Amino acid sequence: MRYHITRLDGRHSHTGSFDYVLEFSKNTRGTYSTGVLDFDRARRWMNRTYGWSQDVETLAAVKRCKIRNPDIEVQEEDTNQHWAYSVAYKDYRIYLASDKELTFFQLAHSGTK
Repeated sequence: MRYHITRLDGRHSHTGSFDYVLEFSKNTRGTYSTGVLDFDRARRWMNRTYGWSQDVETLAAVKRCKIRNPDIEVQEEDTNQHWAYSVAYKDYRIYLASDKELTFFQLAHSGTK
């Protein structure tokens, strides 16, 4: 499995809850890439390990909705604090909340190529 790890520094408004992003390669002309397959396998592992999550834009919108409507009942399953994903513009990304999630992912995928 091929991916690039980036530590986030808060410059993006939707990433405030996340410390890391895993970026999987895009398909490029003339070459074959496994980025989408690697991303999908990683996303399925996240689902099994931490439960279902929204894409990062929807997650940010749900959080804004809760802030703007303080009288709304908050349910535990409304958001997943461990991870989210993005597939915008064929940028296959998984956002991770902390070192804990990153380390667990790396350990689980240490033998994959």
